[in-house]
Amino acid sequence: MKKPDSKNEQGFSLIELLIVVLVVTILSLMAYRTFAGNTLFEADHRAYVVMDMIKEARQRAITQQETLRVEINRDKNTVRLINENDPGDETDDVELKSYNLAGTTIVNYDGPPANQAAAPVEPTPVPSLQFKASVYPSSLSDQVATLRFLRNGNVVDAGSNAVGDNSVVTGATIYFWMPKPLNGGWSADEGRIIRAITILGNSGSARFWKCPVSEVDGQCSEWQQ
Repeated sequence: MKKPDSKNEQGFSLIELLIVVLVVTILSLMAYRTFAGNTLFEADHRAYVVMDMIKEARQRAITQQETLRVEINRDKNTVRLINENDPGDETDDVELKSYNLAGTTIVNYDGPPANQAAAPVEPTPVPSLQFKASVYPSSLSDQVATLRFLRNGNVVDAGSNAVGDNSVVTGATIYFWMPKPLNGGWSADEGRIIRAITILGNSGSARFWKCPVSEVDGQCSEWQQ
């Protein structure tokens, strides 16, 4: 009977195993760095998505002479662009676009972080975005921040009912920030990457801002465009 070839029965050598472990480690590190690098831009990405929707709402409102509404829904983590069509009639509202926003564990957008020492400066007031119970049928009772872009260029709030009665001109600052790492988790109130969009109520103009976090005191105080 032919004896089996002892060479074929040998397993991996120690050097071969070390090479395999090394290759797997390198690939894992590359994948982690790619993922980590991508997540660092999530605040910018979310902010640009919302800003594009705001700019489209303003342009359509002026050129089409209709009221366009942007709803940022905190309960559903969505931002929607809606054409209100005929004034005084909520039944013909048409959703034009919708986008899912990241949850607060990745990007927080429902208010400024605690380590923000100053807000972006604009020539007219731009208070932090306010979330209230929605008065619109498609988002009824959800916590929604509403910006309605009028044909004259003004931006107003939701008003007192689904057709926008008693609405007032308002600007807004929308913050997008990623929490700081903290004790193996994430900080609930401080940001490591902080961005913002300001919208002027009297014109609908929007601007994108960045605020570097100081390595000395951990504060964000100097906004840059």
